[in-house]
Amino acid sequence: MQSKTELEKWHKTKDAWGYETNKCDANRKKIILSYLTKYKKALDIGAGEGWVTTGIPAKEIHAIEIADNAAERFPSNVKRVLEPEGTYDLVMTTGTLYNQYNKQQIFNWIKKAATKHVLIAGIKDWLPRLPKPDKYIEFKYREYTQVIYFYETTPQHW
Repeated sequence: MQSKTELEKWHKTKDAWGYETNKCDANRKKIILSYLTKYKKALDIGAGEGWVTTGIPAKEIHAIEIADNAAERFPSNVKRVLEPEGTYDLVMTTGTLYNQYNKQQIFNWIKKAATKHVLIAGIKDWLPRLPKPDKYIEFKYREYTQVIYFYETTPQHW
């Protein structure tokens, strides 16, 4: 698994992934956010610098990010948490259910915290097998295929 030290090095540079300047990322963000309705409380697991997180339509937005360098750049409407604080109408994670991250911890947080909607997005070939979602989309993203799994209720059989 990728260590906190490695993530800190990666996030030493602002916008290390180039999200803010890449048209593909602007489109990806727009598509992800189009799945969401209004929420009282939302959680983004593995939020990076909060680039997608800041657009979540929620009164209260929490984000889990282990890299301090990334979390220091969270937008002002995003509160950093180290684990879920209670339950959330929406729990989402984008680009984190890959082999270099602790997938089981992420699944546990989703099961523990989600009460309404779950959104999982990532590179199609890198994601584990997931339960059948209520809504699913694939689209071209950079040189990859991006997928979004949207669940109306939390799959408990992970």
